[in-house]
Amino acid sequence: MSRSKTRKERDALRTARRDALLILLSRAQRGVLSRPEAAQLRQHVEAELALADQTRASAGGQQAALQRVQGQLEAAHEAIVEAEQRTADAEEQLRQYRAVFGEDALDQEGRT
Repeated sequence: MSRSKTRKERDALRTARRDALLILLSRAQRGVLSRPEAAQLRQHVEAELALADQTRASAGGQQAALQRVQGQLEAAHEAIVEAEQRTADAEEQLRQYRAVFGEDALDQEGRT
């Protein structure tokens, strides 16, 4: 359960608020909106705007986090490519060393 309301509760409240908005807007369009209904309409619109702002801010934060992770993945990929290249270079150097000094040149056995 989240800090205040569950997702189902928030969804139900949003649906009820939007249904009320549609009714109030229809009444406003016909010119039969009472003062309390006008206040309720304003309250619902402000709640929707606040939710939209909150969602937009959250999406912005998620986008920034995604870009940070993407940058980290790219850096990790570059490090892997570099390590693979260094490994290939080291293997080539070892092959050349053994070609010049013999296959047993780097063996530790027999040395004292």
